[in-house]
Amino acid sequence: MGNETIRLGMGCFWGPEAWIGAMEGVVGTTAGLAGGQSEDPGYRQPADHSETVQVVYDEAVLPLEQLLEQFWQRHRPAAINGYRAEPRYRSLILCTNERQLQVAQQLQQADEARKETIIRLDMTFYPVDERHQKYYLQRQPDVLEQLVELYEATVSDWDVKALDTTLAARLNGWTRQQTTVERIRAELPSWPEPLEPLMQQRYEQLLDTMIDRSVANEN
Repeated sequence: MGNETIRLGMGCFWGPEAWIGAMEGVVGTTAGLAGGQSEDPGYRQPADHSETVQVVYDEAVLPLEQLLEQFWQRHRPAAINGYRAEPRYRSLILCTNERQLQVAQQLQQADEARKETIIRLDMTFYPVDERHQKYYLQRQPDVLEQLVELYEATVSDWDVKALDTTLAARLNGWTRQQTTVERIRAELPSWPEPLEPLMQQRYEQLLDTMIDRSVANEN
């Protein structure tokens, strides 16, 4: 099987990127715009595109059916589609292959409320500015700083590289209480791209500091 990519739209992408990124089997997430025909949309001027989350997932760990069931449980398509006249917020499943399309269409038939979701093959995706990536993690500057320090690169590349990682996706979910430090730690040995021993040690050290901080906050 291996990794697959799909794009999901369900309103503002900040929240969905957090809970999706917390799911075991998700390799990475990116906030962006998709679903329209115009070229080079931006956050301020999305034109006919919608806010979506690009999800890279390991099919062997997270079956598509499970991911899409969560997608529909987390929002009401009719409410999203009717929120504004423009297409910025729509219920979308943008597939990157025929199998995804078939699975999504079959699952859609299971619930009348799902008929409002637009499902189609669509390979176009425009990532938005860095300030919208892992939005809630970026509201935790002390955690983000530790994550950035794990990576050896030029200063200008640090944030981008750090925010693109599986760990960043999980930490973004952690900030919204969608996962726990213990769950993240338990996952590390089985991630699709195994960590080098030194990097895993550094990841665990970062998680230790997060546990210590949580305990301090409770006291």
